[in-house]
Amino acid sequence: MKKNAILALALLIAGGISAQDGANSKGKVFGEIFEKGTEAQKDSLVKAIVADAKITEKEEDLQLYYNFLNYRKQNADADAVEKRALKLHPKGKMARSREISKYYDLKDLKDKEKQYNAILKKFPISKFPEDGIVYDYVTAAFARDLMKEGKKEQSLKLLDNMQEKFWRAQGYIPIAEELLKQGDTTTALPLIQKSIDDALGFINSNDQSNKAKFAGVGYPGYVQTYAAVLLAKGKYKEALTYLEDARKIVPERAVEFAPGYAKALQMTGRELEAFNQYTSLYKTGQFGFHDVLKKLYQSLNKGSLTGFEGFIDQQKAELNENIKNHLAQIIIDKETPSFKLRNLKGEVVDSKSLLGKVVVLDFWATWCGPCIRSFPGMQKAVTKFEKDPDVVFLFIDTWERDEDYEKKVNEFIDKNKYTFNVLFDDKKNDEEVAPKFGIKGIPAKFVIDKKGKTRFFLTGSSPYPDYILMELTQMIERAKKG
Repeated sequence: MKKNAILALALLIAGGISAQDGANSKGKVFGEIFEKGTEAQKDSLVKAIVADAKITEKEEDLQLYYNFLNYRKQNADADAVEKRALKLHPKGKMARSREISKYYDLKDLKDKEKQYNAILKKFPISKFPEDGIVYDYVTAAFARDLMKEGKKEQSLKLLDNMQEKFWRAQGYIPIAEELLKQGDTTTALPLIQKSIDDALGFINSNDQSNKAKFAGVGYPGYVQTYAAVLLAKGKYKEALTYLEDARKIVPERAVEFAPGYAKALQMTGRELEAFNQYTSLYKTGQFGFHDVLKKLYQSLNKGSLTGFEGFIDQQKAELNENIKNHLAQIIIDKETPSFKLRNLKGEVVDSKSLLGKVVVLDFWATWCGPCIRSFPGMQKAVTKFEKDPDVVFLFIDTWERDEDYEKKVNEFIDKNKYTFNVLFDDKKNDEEVAPKFGIKGIPAKFVIDKKGKTRFFLTGSSPYPDYILMELTQMIERAKKG
């Protein structure tokens, strides 16, 4: 057979899909099979990948095979592919990735500096002009490490090496935040301003590329950070001008500016507008603004608080009604896949043993920012229902990237004092569970009724603890009723 004949035949057998040329086409085919195929099809494809990895010399194919074998947690096979790739292409992209990964394992700053310089020397940027973002990641990381160690001038100079204008704010902003922690607003503000200018450049260009969209997504956050510094320095009018301009530039995202905008209005004497802004925030479940609302209410009513509690109750009632209407549109009646997974204590939890209870599943990972941001709200819900024998919460840790994931999960739960029942979706007690639930992104939350039927499925999560509690409470009570 020709070199790729084994792989081509396997693709046809595994997925019934015509073989295509090129790593990108293969990647698309692989993705479809791993996402939608049967276990037999997936196993067939893995065998084909392992076989072809022993004979192909194309680095892009070896990289693709390595990625998918890692995804399947077939570490021995993935290591064999990497070893062969490094031998065939000692100065290629996989060798570079290996050296970059070493950087993140280092603790001492001098070792990190030595490794960073070694990467640039052995794999000069000029040889990989299309990979600017790869170098930006490690450059941004080194700049942050330098800044944390007080090497300000070296850190700032390093930022000049950033290659991709659409992404360089990801290097600027963490440095600016570190400077703000140190009280150095003079140095921080220009970095934030550069980030704003970069984003505006893409927004105003009408560029529809993914790079432009990425740059634009960060714009509200950069403005909020800049305005927060101005507010902290007492420059209320200047902050208000920035925020009002931003609301005009991206009106569809005005809600993201609301906290800073409300404070700027308040501090410049525009109390009624500030009150309305804070009220809109309260209606999203951000109950932390209760005290400032109370203060503004009293001021607007000539010192009287008469009717304030009724006003607050009305806002909560409206929020509850909005949640109720939203849930009415997404309620489902679907069979729930069964599973057997280990918890932190090593005990196996069988989903079949949970029939007769309302079960809340939360799929998450330690690297997932939105998952972590939802946890204070999830803890509120766990605490509220901890004495209810009919309700069970299970936090299913999935898609972890590090070999020592169990240790990381344990340390994370202990550090934050979460009282979560965590299960490991690591194929040790069951086939991978997340795909059985059709999950394509995390956090993913499911509410299952007493008969084992899935009643609610949510991807993503609100970052507001009180909203999460209210939403979950309604879902659980509905699931109890079946």
